[in-house]
Amino acid sequence: MARYLSSHALGCLPKPAFAKLCRTIFAAGDGVLRIVAGQIGERLLVEFEALAPSWVLRVDYESTDGELREL
Repeated sequence: MARYLSSHALGCLPKPAFAKLCRTIFAAGDGVLRIVAGQIGERLLVEFEALAPSWVLRVDYESTDGELREL
């Protein structure tokens, strides 16, 4: 199944509130695979298999060890 990334403004969200947000997103059961966030950049990325966000990037390639893999 195709994977996608959605990007969301995070703002100044304290760690406990971010933990609650993660639990809420995963509890929705919308095919979410992973959530990553940057406090300095104030951005939240959600990797999922099926969802309808406003900004979507299909993931065709990835590298987790320096070697490129096609998905």
